[in-house]
Amino acid sequence: MKDIVSNNKQNILLIIVIVLAAWNIFTTNGIKTDVESYKNKIESIQTEIDSAKAVNEGIDVKIDSVKGNVVKITKEIHHIDNNITIIKKQTDEKVNSVDTLTANELEQFFTNRYNKTNN
Repeated sequence: MKDIVSNNKQNILLIIVIVLAAWNIFTTNGIKTDVESYKNKIESIQTEIDSAKAVNEGIDVKIDSVKGNVVKITKEIHHIDNNITIIKKQTDEKVNSVDTLTANELEQFFTNRYNKTNN
């Protein structure tokens, strides 16, 4: 009788081991499928990253172009400011020189000026 009980225990243990092995095999396949889906997601994300990098490079090129234009315009503004300063200085010199003329000299200046245009 002990042999039958002992033999049944061995059979039950063997069946349990077989069931656990089968369960392990089936769950391992499920994990492999999940790994594949994660790989696909990673590739998809990498594609989006590459697209974002390409867009960023395009934006960087545009930023460099704008910076170049800003530098060019700034130089033109400084040149114009210098010209305005020179013109103001020349105008001030002429105004100051007119202030030093006497009434007779002013009258002679305007007489000569308007007589030349009438001739």
